[in-house]
Amino acid sequence: MKVEAAQTALDVLREILEEQADKPTSIRMYFAGAACSGPSFGLALDDKKPSDVACMVEELEFVMDAQEYDQFGDMLIQDIGGGFRVIPEKLKDMESGCSGCSGGCH
Repeated sequence: MKVEAAQTALDVLREILEEQADKPTSIRMYFAGAACSGPSFGLALDDKKPSDVACMVEELEFVMDAQEYDQFGDMLIQDIGGGFRVIPEKLKDMESGCSGCSGGCH
């Protein structure tokens, strides 16, 4: 597994881990659902599980369920100011929009 992350994102994640010293130290990337613009992904502090794949980036351990990794591939993490955008490598060139929704977006 490969994870690319903006330096600002890595710095913020490092700060979060320092502030949450009593929490797990792995950063889980996970499929959070789908919407009109495609799949959505999230980040959470979690323990590494036997079914996970892992990647170290500047001493930060990122983990992801192996089946989700097989489906979505390597990940890109962008700092969007006040949060992160997690983009699967296989979908990074996908355009978003509501044309895929039969009911439209609200």
